[in-house]
Amino acid sequence: MIRTAGIYVGKAIRRFPLEAICWFIALLVLALSETDNHHFSLCPLQNAGLTFCPGCGLGRSVTLLFQGDLIASLKMHPLGIFAVIVLSFRIVDLTKQYLQHYGKSY
Repeated sequence: MIRTAGIYVGKAIRRFPLEAICWFIALLVLALSETDNHHFSLCPLQNAGLTFCPGCGLGRSVTLLFQGDLIASLKMHPLGIFAVIVLSFRIVDLTKQYLQHYGKSY
């Protein structure tokens, strides 16, 4: 019986929306990162020597928001707060849909 329960849990995890997992991991990485560290980036604008990149600014804005620095977050990119809200609602919505459709069979 225990083995059967393990198989059901494995199937349930595999059916969980990959999009929700990716967004959660992205927000978690941004929450745990520091804005002071200058590290290698895959950003083509930053690698070209440009100092302004809207995507990098958005990521730093989200990081500053998670660190509790609201003013710096807004200065870095005004849509950082909006991005966190939208992604959080998306994660919750995907999880609700998953639980409604697949949660009843387990």
